Amino acid sequence: MSHIESFIAYAGEFEETLADDDWSRLLKHFCEDAVYEVDSGSFGCRLDGPTAIFKGMKKSLDGFDRKFDGRDVAIDSGPELDGDEMRVSWSVTYKKEGLEPYVLRGRSEARFRDGKIAYLADRYDASVDADALAWQQANGLELDPRYV
Repeated sequence: MSHIESFIAYAGEFEETLADDDWSRLLKHFCEDAVYEVDSGSFGCRLDGPTAIFKGMKKSLDGFDRKFDGRDVAIDSGPELDGDEMRVSWSVTYKKEGLEPYVLRGRSEARFRDGKIAYLADRYDASVDADALAWQQANGLELDPRYV
């Protein structure tokens, strides 16, 4: 399986995990010493190892994604492959009955070792904090995307 195919498989199973909270299915996609970094002004962090990664992701999903009725993920550019590194830009449109859609844009980078994710990073533009605050104030829904 190519790195792009591996990432697509991970992303698909991540969406299943968003729905049912079964984090065990994702373990096969990560090296034991995997690192996940979030590059953002207000909720940036570094998580080491699958246990910490999944705990942080769950916290973020509970405080942000699961506050909405649903979400649509779109690939804006990529994926691009350079050796063992894959990059993709994406946008997620979050929806909740009676509220304006909220669009979050970012970039993901994954490095693979032995067919598994050794390093994963999600990067957000500096404007994401101000955009999120403005959306929350306009729509009256409090969101907490922090991982730790």
